Amino acid sequence: MPGPLDVSVEREGLVPASAKDVWHALTDPELRVEVFTMVSQAVTEEGIPGEVGHVMQFTEKDAGTEPVVVRLTTIATDPYHRLVQERVGPDGVFTSTTFLEESEDGTLVRRVFHVYQANPSIAERAMRRAIATFFSLGGTVRLKADIGDLIRHFS
Repeated sequence: MPGPLDVSVEREGLVPASAKDVWHALTDPELRVEVFTMVSQAVTEEGIPGEVGHVMQFTEKDAGTEPVVVRLTTIATDPYHRLVQERVGPDGVFTSTTFLEESEDGTLVRRVFHVYQANPSIAERAMRRAIATFFSLGGTVRLKADIGDLIRHFS
């Protein structure tokens, strides 16, 4: 099975808040703990929240699992419109891109998780379909939870 491993998962929802408020909920460690139910602790390792180079470390816990440590590094921004972060955790390395589009009803939040490996190992090649399915299911659950948390927090 030649070729890269390339999988994306996308979800969106309308959050009853300004794009600026949603942006801060995504980038500020203290707000991340307050807003997202899976996050129990978050700190800035380096940089300034919302700016390229910001590294946030947080503890995340899905229902029925042990807590895990995750690092988010901001790699691109267009403040209040687009936030691109690299996520490194026990479930792998992937990119999380969030698009914010403000309207009179709130902010449409579109989140995309993307994993890309240019040269997957032989094992990854053999398990390509299982990896893609696992990533899609896990990404779908996490994105739905994230958007649900944002909606509940700002409602």
